Amino acid sequence: MIILVAMSRYERDVPLTLLAEDVGFPKSTLVRLLQSMRCYGVVQQDPRTRRYRLGTGLIHLGKAAERQFDLERLIGPCLAELTRSTGETASLAVLEGDRAIYLVQVPSDSIIRGVPPIGAQLNLHCTAVGKVLLTSMSAERIDSVIRKQGLPWHTENTLVDADSLRAELERIRRDGYAVDDEEAEPGGRCIAAPVRDDRGEIIAAVSITGPSTRMKSDRIGPLAAIVMRVAANVTAALRDQNVRFE
Repeated sequence: MIILVAMSRYERDVPLTLLAEDVGFPKSTLVRLLQSMRCYGVVQQDPRTRRYRLGTGLIHLGKAAERQFDLERLIGPCLAELTRSTGETASLAVLEGDRAIYLVQVPSDSIIRGVPPIGAQLNLHCTAVGKVLLTSMSAERIDSVIRKQGLPWHTENTLVDADSLRAELERIRRDGYAVDDEEAEPGGRCIAAPVRDDRGEIIAAVSITGPSTRMKSDRIGPLAAIVMRVAANVTAALRDQNVRFE
């Protein structure tokens, strides 16, 4: 997955050396992985330049995923309601390995707005959706994520202390929502709430993102109540269709 995400960032074919630097794999390892991916058509190689591009096999996989999940049809109305109710960009994010990624989004109509990129990999410790998804993990897995990913600094508000992060996760479990208070980037706030499966396990997070000048501190409580209500509606919509992200 990390190879495909890296390749998606390039508008043109990418040489092996640059791709290896991007994903952090030895070239020999990357060549073997790319060869396997070529067999399934998800990667193509130009025979003349020897550079790589995403393959047409991804189109077929995407269509299959669309048929299976059709997430925009299922939860688009819920996110549109969230955007209308709050005036901010509404999104749904899921866990991908030790990162969060946004899958569906309804942007705000405001000229100044937060629009998190669909498919981008996000740190868990400094984003509202990431912290919600962290609360789905056992203490052992949280420790493992911290060891592997660290707690990189982004702003003066970023939680870079493990004990502070664990205390924040306890608050999120208690209150039912998470806040990114300019922790990922200055001037941006995000509020997120969990989406659960039929066993009550957290499988996704619904969020709103916007500028801190509009999402002021005294609005966080009322906005969080709206986000939690819509997250419950998304939970119901996904349960009705038996949708999972496993």
